[in-house]
Amino acid sequence: MNPKELMNFSIYDFDLDKFGGSFENVRSLIKNLGLDGLELLVNFDPVPEKIPNEIVKAVHLPSFMSWMRIWKDEAFKIPKQIEDNSIKYFYGGKSHDEIVSNFCECLSCAKELNPAYGVFHATFTEVESAFSKEQLYSDREILYATAELLNETASSFPGGEPPFDIYIENLWYPGLKFLDSDLTLEFMDNLEFKRWKFLLDTGHLMNATQECNDEEKSIDTIIECLEKLDSEIIKNINGMHLQLSTSGDYQKNTNEPEKYSDISFNEKYCLIIDHLRSVDEHRPFSSEKCREIIDYIRPEFLTHELQTKTGQELENSLRKQIKASRKENQIHL
Repeated sequence: MNPKELMNFSIYDFDLDKFGGSFENVRSLIKNLGLDGLELLVNFDPVPEKIPNEIVKAVHLPSFMSWMRIWKDEAFKIPKQIEDNSIKYFYGGKSHDEIVSNFCECLSCAKELNPAYGVFHATFTEVESAFSKEQLYSDREILYATAELLNETASSFPGGEPPFDIYIENLWYPGLKFLDSDLTLEFMDNLEFKRWKFLLDTGHLMNATQECNDEEKSIDTIIECLEKLDSEIIKNINGMHLQLSTSGDYQKNTNEPEKYSDISFNEKYCLIIDHLRSVDEHRPFSSEKCREIIDYIRPEFLTHELQTKTGQELENSLRKQIKASRKENQIHL
């Protein structure tokens, strides 16, 4: 069975502006490329009314990557430079209970779109340590806490289940990396609700190995990593973000900028955004060999998660990756 194919998009104007501010143009692109719809990045607020529900098939939940500091460390003080309305985007909230309530509100708002799933990042880093080779918490600590957060969130809804499936995504920062089969199985055992699956981000797994600098070899590396995972893990990978990221050399050769600790929070954040874009490239695959990854996982949903500056660049990148990733009898471009 062929996967349902989506493209990444967001509620923010910078994405819609690429299409002249018109969702009709977005619809046309989806139709012309034979896609099934959008995986839409949302935030904690009600989804803007201008978003046409019928083209949204899934959502990507906000990533509050520094949440572990609030969850684990009662003595931690949120940096004063962070404005109150931005705290939940960095930490999820000001307290353990607020993180859960904010996340529940996020799911409740996204529910109005009737998504098949919502993507959640099982990871941690913070502005102060984003460049560091050493992070504050281990993969196991983060996955244990992630299970706590997801279990508490799920238990807040009727029947102890979230309003739609939570697809838990791998990253290269500490947390879920898909590099440790036993640890991933342990994490699965700690999840107390049923409406969850895994989502494999191909570029993130490439980043986690820090060995990927060439497309063809990177595909081999992905397959090797997947072959080391228990079959129960593979069976629970129901979604995929298809993207190419060959930044291994960049990661190995990049260190924290000089006097990083002395600059302002906003200056650090700007440097981090550039750094993340350099690590996580979100380029299109060009080699048909990428079909080996799709065939190995056989996901129900495949999102072409690409980063471009213009709508035309996005269309070109999508066409390139679709040509590489679809079987010949599926291509009608």
